Amino acid sequence: MYFLYSLLFGSWVLFMTPYFLYRAKRHQKYLPALKQRMGNLPDSLKADGRPTIWIHSCSVGETLSVQPLAHALAERFPEARLVFSTITKTGQAIAQERFAKYGAGNSFYFPIDLASIANKVLDHIQPQMLITIDTEIWPNVLHETKKRGAAVVMVNGRISAQSFQYYRWVRPLLGPVFQNYNLLLMKSREDAERIQQMGASPAKIKISGNIKYDRNLVEKEVSEVQASAMDHSLALTATDAPLIVAGSTHESEEAVLLDVLKRVRQTPGLEATRLLLVPRHPERFAPVALLAERAGWRVKRRSDPSPGTPDAGVLVLDTLGELATAYQFATVVFVGGTLIPHGGQSIMEPAVYAKPIVIGPSMKNFPQIIDDFIERGGIAQISADETDREAQTAQLTAAFVTLLLDADARSAMGKAAYSVFEGSQGATQFTVDHLAAIFEEAMAK
Repeated sequence: MYFLYSLLFGSWVLFMTPYFLYRAKRHQKYLPALKQRMGNLPDSLKADGRPTIWIHSCSVGETLSVQPLAHALAERFPEARLVFSTITKTGQAIAQERFAKYGAGNSFYFPIDLASIANKVLDHIQPQMLITIDTEIWPNVLHETKKRGAAVVMVNGRISAQSFQYYRWVRPLLGPVFQNYNLLLMKSREDAERIQQMGASPAKIKISGNIKYDRNLVEKEVSEVQASAMDHSLALTATDAPLIVAGSTHESEEAVLLDVLKRVRQTPGLEATRLLLVPRHPERFAPVALLAERAGWRVKRRSDPSPGTPDAGVLVLDTLGELATAYQFATVVFVGGTLIPHGGQSIMEPAVYAKPIVIGPSMKNFPQIIDDFIERGGIAQISADETDREAQTAQLTAAFVTLLLDADARSAMGKAAYSVFEGSQGATQFTVDHLAAIFEEAMAK
């Protein structure tokens, strides 16, 4: 199975190389990481005799979610060395910023999933445990790691309904891959059922909850520093004017929100309302700012070093890893990926700050969570989909105006949202307890 996979994957890499090189030249991606992806890691990552835990996450969201886990593991195993890998450039930037406290030069780009390259990396870092965050299933890396006697664990495992449809077609191939795992810690019962249907052994599956929803003192300290800098840059508390924070927005959603802002401002008492846009993907930071300017708004970007002033009606958060901090300044929150058939983004982050949340109709990525929010009254969801932009604009405007004018309604909805978040705590402790038992066993070997 691994020979066939390596043959197909290697052929795909060769076929796609011209495209990757084109993207690298045009967008300045891939090339800076190519050396590491080929298994050539710096000396800072070389094994030094300490037991090593390798934690792998893909991009920004997954890497941020690692923070409470890394903090807990460092406290539980102070003698251990933590190293971190990512796939995306933005994820790597977050890893370098947030995890340097655990050792200089301890982050790198995940290797290309070929056995020879995987072994080169494994020879260099010599981990006793590999932890993959969410659903990062790389057969050769997992297999070569397991062959060396190291433990392999999936943490915060998630199988979306859309991914599940594709995974089922390759179930015969996935069965042997899942044998490499010592443990599969899944976010929810649905995720656990799906990965079992994909070929994982029920004996290796446990439901942990979502570590992303656990907070710790380290994150709060980071948030306080970010909050002060963000406030200075965007003048968030320089005025009592209402602020709508639109997080993780996707293409076409910003245009709707800008139209909504115009309508909200026509309501007596809401004339000074401001909108903070936080695009989901960094490459859209500049286009979104330009879109707002062309719509006639005075725009202030977070990356602009000059101090903010209250006269900017539209703000753009064009930095990485600061969305969760921005939510604390919101009067009302909108979560993106919901006005289009994307399936939504996390609604737990604004719930941490007990903020009232408005979303569109598309939340298929979080079926269990959205049901909890709706049941407790912790969210307002409009029904109009992307085929009727006027209806979306009208419904969003009505939802925002209602909440912006009614402090009691905002408070009640925010408290209900927080109650869902509060009930989701404990995943990190559950995860660390199970990881500790496996890590100790791996070290004993």
